[in-house]
Formats: sequence, structure tokens, C-alpha cells
Amino acid sequence: MDGLGEKFQGGCLCGAVRYEIRGAPQWAAHCHCRSCQRALGAAFATWCSIDEDRFTLTKGRIKTCETSPGVARGFCADCGTSLTYAAEQEPEGEDWQGKTWFLAATLDDPAIVAPKTHVYVSHRQPWVQLDDGLPSFEKF
Repeated sequence: MDGLGEKFQGGCLCGAVRYEIRGAPQWAAHCHCRSCQRALGAAFATWCSIDEDRFTLTKGRIKTCETSPGVARGFCADCGTSLTYAAEQEPEGEDWQGKTWFLAATLDDPAIVAPKTHVYVSHRQPWVQLDDGLPSFEKF
């Protein structure tokens, strides 16, 4: 079985934006970059990716803001919940074409996510200790 028959929902804090994914996320990582820290007000963000045809907005709309050149972060215009990430240029060696990136914590059941790595640990806050055994990378 390909797992694509199972559907999972998520959305923002106030409920104005809702989405559905078909199948579990294909990839997930904890990002410690300073941009994510500032955008989310947290020490790191856990991002997931899924083929864009498996991500459907079911309620509301996602507002976007260009937070740095070529990077658009999506959020709920009502409550401010961060939801998505899109970059015009992928990190070297990565192919993000046809992918939707969203925050794991916005899923109704974030436990379906299995992060594979930590990225941008060069920006990690000194009070964050990494002892989960996942690979860590200075950049992406």
C-alpha cells in the first residue's frame, strides 16, 4: 500500500485556515536558522514537505510575506499562525520543485511526522541541546 489513501488535516490556531494532506509527509527536518527563529518566535521550526498535488487548502487562504529575497512565508492573516515556506532557489543539491513545505506543528496530529535531521545548527541557540541522535548539519 502506498499510504496515499490516508488523509491528515491541519490548520491555524483560530481555524480560519485549514488544509488536508493525502498521505504522510515525505520529508521532515528541524531547522535552526535565524530566519525561522525570528519568523516563529521559537528556537527552531520543524518543516515537512509533500508533493504539492497532495496538499489541499480546504478553508480560508494563506497570506504570504517575502521575509528575505526569494523566500515567501505563509501564515493566517487572522491569528498569525505560520503555515508554509516557499523559496525561489533551493539549497544546493536539493530539488524542491513540485513540493509544498509546511510546519509539522500545524497538523492536527503532529505525531505522524518523523523528522530526519537538524539543519542550520550553526544558528542553534546555545540553550538548545541536541541529543535525539539525528544527523546535524551546519547548513541545509
